[in-house]
Amino acid sequence: MKNKKGLTVSIIILFMLSFLVLKFVYAIKHPFMVETGKVPVSIVKGNSLYTIIDKLSKKGLIKNKYLIKVYVNGKKLNTNIKPGEYLIDADVSIKKFIQILNEGNESKNCIRITIPEGYNIEDISEIMEKKGIMKKQEFLKSCEKYPTPEFIKVSSNIRYSLEGYLFPDTYEFEKGDTGEEIIKKMLNRFEEVLNDITEKENKEISNIQELITIASVIEKEARTDSDRNKISSVFYNRLDKGMRLQVDATVLYAMGKHKGKLSLKDLEIDSPYNTYKVKGLPPGPISNPGKSCIEAALNPDNNEYIYYVLSDHKKHYFTNNYKDFLKAKERYKKSN
Repeated sequence: MKNKKGLTVSIIILFMLSFLVLKFVYAIKHPFMVETGKVPVSIVKGNSLYTIIDKLSKKGLIKNKYLIKVYVNGKKLNTNIKPGEYLIDADVSIKKFIQILNEGNESKNCIRITIPEGYNIEDISEIMEKKGIMKKQEFLKSCEKYPTPEFIKVSSNIRYSLEGYLFPDTYEFEKGDTGEEIIKKMLNRFEEVLNDITEKENKEISNIQELITIASVIEKEARTDSDRNKISSVFYNRLDKGMRLQVDATVLYAMGKHKGKLSLKDLEIDSPYNTYKVKGLPPGPISNPGKSCIEAALNPDNNEYIYYVLSDHKKHYFTNNYKDFLKAKERYKKSN
């Protein structure tokens, strides 16, 4: 008789354990009370994941906050969540739900933008306005007011001290982010990339401003990957010989506008950025270069080239002979 009672109790316990396990699994796979539609989730700065779980539980939107917290803690899931207004699919698992809050991708306040390589600060400010993050002039003022990093030499000749250091990449900003917050994020990304490059190349950069200035000009001139290091070598070779760089891109930056072809009058513009008139490098970068161009500035090819000209719409022809350079220019003119 006792054996039968013991067996009955064991079956009941086993049944209860199975029920709890199933309940736990279901709560993890389907944490929300509703199974279709969207669940609104609001997160403000300072909210922790557990605070949000408590809020959802209080509103009757999730099934069992205790089981969910046990799962999060046991699995050691990332609990760093991003502020924003979210609309979450009701049928997501708790793991997917937390991932969305980690990444901030589905926040109604989150704006993802891509800054192309070679864009200057004014180009970036136009993207900011177009994407509804902030007005162009507001962003430009933020750039002017932002404290200049120590590795940049302050000069009245430099148009924007941060030019060259707002790293071109894809970013996620929140509506309401200040210019200072956006700039800080972009500068931090620049430092990350620069550290990656120096570790990879095992080289110490003695003059970051000079390196990024050269990289910024390479970015505006090179049209193919294979030309970057060659163009870099031309710049260093000309600088070593005391020659003017004579780069059209620096004149366009001095003019502050885009133009298909420069006139002789354009080349006479009075500006420290006009490398047809001023020897050496421009006072600062003329664009915000990507990683490949920074690497090219750090690793110029070993050659004697001091001239280059487009040989087609993308690749350049390189030479160290002036007459050869003039002939190449004529060939390009005739082919266009």
